[in-house]
Amino acid sequence: MPPHTHHKAAEFFAGIGLMRLGLEQAGWRVVFANDIDPDKRDMYCHNFVSNGTHFHLGDIHKFSADAVPDIQLATASFPCTDLSLAGSMRGINAGESSAFWGFVRILKEMNGRRPQMVLLENVVGFLSSHEGSDFRQAMTALNDLGYTVDPFVLDASWFVPQSRPRLFVVAVIGNERNLAVAESPLRPPTLVDFIASNRDIHWNLSDLPHIERADTTLADILEDLPADSPEWWPKERAQYFLGQTSTRHREIANAMISKRATSYATAFRRVRNGKSMAELRTDGIAGCLRTPKGGSARQILFKAGYGRYAVRLLTPVECARLMGADTYKIKVPLNQALFGFGDAVCVPAVTWIAQNYLNPVANHLANAAA
Repeated sequence: MPPHTHHKAAEFFAGIGLMRLGLEQAGWRVVFANDIDPDKRDMYCHNFVSNGTHFHLGDIHKFSADAVPDIQLATASFPCTDLSLAGSMRGINAGESSAFWGFVRILKEMNGRRPQMVLLENVVGFLSSHEGSDFRQAMTALNDLGYTVDPFVLDASWFVPQSRPRLFVVAVIGNERNLAVAESPLRPPTLVDFIASNRDIHWNLSDLPHIERADTTLADILEDLPADSPEWWPKERAQYFLGQTSTRHREIANAMISKRATSYATAFRRVRNGKSMAELRTDGIAGCLRTPKGGSARQILFKAGYGRYAVRLLTPVECARLMGADTYKIKVPLNQALFGFGDAVCVPAVTWIAQNYLNPVANHLANAAA
């Protein structure tokens, strides 16, 4: 059931607007957006007509709650830099990830205008950061503002051909507590164990529906680039890449090359025993898109068959498709686009949450207040 037409949302840490895209596909209207990155703001503005009136560029710690209009939902895909294995692991009280507390401050200062619902999104490492103390602090902070909390995990690979598990939390103000929970793909053992070990937190765990997984593969989202396209690497660079594979991955590559069919793999370069190595993934699912802060963060496409092979980076259009944002307009250079998509949320995952969780709750609250 779509939400009432007056259901409005604010997206904090908006990035390039994929949270907005997912919510809009479920009937929501985003009336406020905030991000600190002007490059991401530019990508956002290329795609949304109303950006000039509601996108607020700047540090969340310097924002006044008065700038936020009346809303039913606030979303926060706050920086994962200090929570992920790829980052510094300094935790939620340090560095970029401490921006979460700027978001909490705004909610607190909204007082009687506080939104009925909050949607958090971050890496799964948020759950285990500092042995769980970071996640506990965050959930307790929402409890202190009157929210009950419901965490679950969604993997983008259930919707698109990209491995991207993410931890989501839906918080609803004034809800009754519910601790009944069972292990499922959406609530893996580590999450169930955390809930069981922190029963004093005000949980409200909903019965989430089964997800029918999409059957789209990597090959389905690739651009059909001709062999002489400049995106394909020169022969020497492609040979160097192949030379970076381990014995096992070279055997995989050779098998792909010798097949009388075209097949694809993705690859990242990883440092193994002090040496940069290329590792292939051949299950039809791309690895998790990342921000290209170094050469190892750029995802590589390996195409092979009929005795030949070719190598290139994934294109921005392919990255958009891997995030479920097939119609997204891209008018920026390669690295800027890769940064934007590497920090974004999977659009159909957000739409699924909105349709199966946010919309029913929002409609119930609106009907109860009528």
